[in-house]
Amino acid sequence: MNVDANTNLMERNYLMKSIIVTGIILTVVLANVNLLAKVTAETGVGKDVFKVVVTLFGLTNSTKDIATIVNVKDQTKLKLFNAENPQGPAEDKVSYTITFPNLTVNAGDPYTVCTVSVADFKLDCIKGKNSPLDRPEFVDIDKSGGTSEVKGQSSKD
Repeated sequence: MNVDANTNLMERNYLMKSIIVTGIILTVVLANVNLLAKVTAETGVGKDVFKVVVTLFGLTNSTKDIATIVNVKDQTKLKLFNAENPQGPAEDKVSYTITFPNLTVNAGDPYTVCTVSVADFKLDCIKGKNSPLDRPEFVDIDKSGGTSEVKGQSSKD
């Protein structure tokens, strides 16, 4: 083959490889632009509301009424589990979604979830912090005497 033909072919291959690599880099950068924007707070406006999903489990037929109290900043909400009116037949758990509209909660802001049963009037509290992710906070509370969890971390107070 001619030297000029080889040089021309190598330049085309180099140019094509450069275009492909540049295209891949641009695709990766453009696909991850949303990952760079960090959620820093729930504003409490529209669908951007701070939510805590509390699940009580380990409930039995002898479980008495349980009050669940959630406090964030200067707002407190309460939900009552009535043992005589269960959420579903033969269920050993109940779940509540507690929302705080019109309240700005920044990432890292603390919240507290407490339960009190009429059986012993003992106040059990779990503390957590608002995660930077745009999702509800999840708190699992074992009323049978086991461990309770906030976002997968055992932190009973």
